[in-house]
Amino acid sequence: MNVILLIILVIVGCEGVSVLLFWLLAKINHKGHSSNKVNFGSVVKGMAERAFITFTMVNGITQSLTLFAALKIATRIKDEENKISNDYYLLGNLLSITLAIIYSQLIIKYIG
Repeated sequence: MNVILLIILVIVGCEGVSVLLFWLLAKINHKGHSSNKVNFGSVVKGMAERAFITFTMVNGITQSLTLFAALKIATRIKDEENKISNDYYLLGNLLSITLAIIYSQLIIKYIG
């Protein structure tokens, strides 16, 4: 039971750090655009993305990363009104995938 609690604390801590990091990146990349903000919707969307990647990696469905990448590209192409820099977009995706890999490895190693 202590291991599960520790993993939950690590995930919550990493999510908090990622929100802080995304907030700092949004401040740095602001450039006068009011749409480059970290809001509740973007935080929930990022958590859902990481949950999806973590779930599929824990279950050995690594091909889902291809699906994830295709969906990210498709939503990026359609988004004309919210132009963020490619660097900011890339950093966010890399951080999400890195955290999901860490989460899935913790779960695989210590839970099942």
